[in-house]
Amino acid sequence: MIVSIVPELAIEELRNFAGGLGVLEGDKFYAAARLGVPYTVITLYYPEGYVSYREENGELVPTAEGNVSEKLQLIGSSELHVRGERVAVSYLGYRLGSASAVFIRVDSPEWAVKATRRLYQEDTEAERFYKYLILARGAVDYVERYIGWDNVKFLDLQEAYTVLILFFKRHSRARLVIHTPAPWGHPTFHKRFFKDEFGFDMAMEPVILTELGLAMASEGVVVSKKMVKLTCNTFPHHCHKIRPATNAVEVPRWEHPKLANVGGLEEFKKAREEAKAEALRALGIDASGKIVISWARRITRYKRPHFALQLIQDLDRDVVFILGGRAHPADHYGIEIMAKFREVERSAENVYYFPDLTPEVTKRIIWVSDLWLFTPFSGWEASGTSFMKAGINGVPSIASRDGAVTELVKDGHNGWLFGEDRDRLLPLETPEIDEREYREFRHKVEEALNAYTSGRYWEVAYNAYRTFRGFFSMDRLFRDLGYI
Repeated sequence: MIVSIVPELAIEELRNFAGGLGVLEGDKFYAAARLGVPYTVITLYYPEGYVSYREENGELVPTAEGNVSEKLQLIGSSELHVRGERVAVSYLGYRLGSASAVFIRVDSPEWAVKATRRLYQEDTEAERFYKYLILARGAVDYVERYIGWDNVKFLDLQEAYTVLILFFKRHSRARLVIHTPAPWGHPTFHKRFFKDEFGFDMAMEPVILTELGLAMASEGVVVSKKMVKLTCNTFPHHCHKIRPATNAVEVPRWEHPKLANVGGLEEFKKAREEAKAEALRALGIDASGKIVISWARRITRYKRPHFALQLIQDLDRDVVFILGGRAHPADHYGIEIMAKFREVERSAENVYYFPDLTPEVTKRIIWVSDLWLFTPFSGWEASGTSFMKAGINGVPSIASRDGAVTELVKDGHNGWLFGEDRDRLLPLETPEIDEREYREFRHKVEEALNAYTSGRYWEVAYNAYRTFRGFFSMDRLFRDLGYI
């Protein structure tokens, strides 16, 4: 049995995710079911989901997104010992073939219910600490009750918040999977929490969870080859434990059915055009006969959504733009970009904005797209999977040289590349880099549009389709992780 512990999880039936990590773990769940791999993923259940936004007096106001649990089955109940109190939890399950998704729902007391009501949103550091402590204790309790540690082949801890599990259970094949090179990927807590809960007088202040995880786990896995050097620069004393397993996507989940195993360029082109027309109708977009350019991801500064906004202003072409994504409520830059996305949608007839990127909406945006914009500030993106989902559908990206892009994308062959390939974290607010790379980005957009006019675009798109579907498939990632 593979056991994966994760703060968020995106399966179609729930609103229990914020962005790429949850979607990736959902892909692993569906892939495990398809491949017959015994697999259990454990996360918290968030009754209020992540976040939604409403407009109030011209301002975007965050509000509870809400969640659903009707399709989850009650597996059992338990009591966990947290903060010197009994915390009542229920284990809710969703099963698909050999794969199980387990959601830990907190039932009482009130402080614990409040701590786990929303994903990635807490009022205090204590609330944040006890949220993930409940996840850790609940995961250990669930494995002991329903799986048995002797049956666990790998214990994969997705992101540093999950390493608290190792304070309750050391496992010889526990692995910390690090999904971001950026500072927020290495969260910290005041040492007093460890003193209060475990009696430990930790040597470091604050306590860095990634440091603990790499010290206590058997291995550290990063999600692209490029990320090895970035992580070793931050934790050089653990570099001997760190290896890459480049992210992937579950192809059957994201491909349009018409694009499943097409036979040649002409058949591919016909399937792409039919898929695009169908998805345009579903989204209610009028783009018949026009090139569609899309930027749709979680909105935060390092992903550089401002490149898409500037392109809309600068590009003098008869194209349609699709924008998508939302920001964390504490991300002021991201909320400002959301407001600008809404503003440009209202003022321009050729721009559409979808803030709520459910898997179904995301698929349709990919299927209507002709060009995908992937614009992170090089060095800050761990892997990225949106360009993978586009590529398996034969939608080439105009991409910065970051994350997993450089492992497969060749400029002018199966996509277009711009910018410097940096293997260190430079400050995000470096205007001279942004200005230089935007100029190159704009040039590559023009190059791709000219390729569309000349007909060479379809060769690039078909090359993306042929190359992405093998390398960026979950089958390859499962082999890399030792699942199969």
